[in-house]
Parts: sequence; structure tokens; C-alpha cells
Amino acid sequence: MWVRSAFWVGNAKPGMEEKFESLMNESVVPGLRTLPGVRGVKAWWPRKREDNPPGICCQIVVDFASRADIDAMLASPERAAFRPKVLEAIALFEGQFSHIDFEVGPG
Repeated sequence: MWVRSAFWVGNAKPGMEEKFESLMNESVVPGLRTLPGVRGVKAWWPRKREDNPPGICCQIVVDFASRADIDAMLASPERAAFRPKVLEAIALFEGQFSHIDFEVGPG
């Protein structure tokens, strides 16, 4: 199993916090679920921090069966068509947006 994780490090723009969270939960996450190869999507919202962690505003976690499924999703026309929705969220955000692909170990 593989996980592609999007890290939104920073904050929603002032006065846009509710709109940003709503857009992520009601549009971005459901939209990601429709992309090819996606097995599941979750939005993680930090509510309590300790030990000085990075300033992650939101982490989007997308599950895939294989690395090949991630690659196919990234190259898909469905992802290209979905990109404007992500750009809408980026417009409400101040900070960095990046991804890490994880291979999930046995457990």
C-alpha cells in the first residue's frame, strides 16, 4: 500500500479559515476520491499540538494500492481537470504546499 500526503504548512488567509476548511472538506476531499486509483482520502486537521511540531494547517492523506497507481493518477486527465479546485484552495492559503509519497510497511 502507498499513501500520497499533501502538507499544507501555514495558515488560511485571515478571515478565510472557515471557507478554506469547508472547501477542503466539501470539495477537495470528495473530488480526490473520484480520481483513478484512489482507494480512500482523509483530511487531517490538527487540533492539539505539543513538542513544537511543524505548522501544518491541514494534511490530506490519499491511499493507493501501488506506486504505479499514484503515477497513473498524476498523469490522468481527471487530475488535470480537478486542478482548478486545488488552485481555489491555494488562493485561500498562506504558506507552503507540498507532497510526500509513503510506502506503508507491514503492520
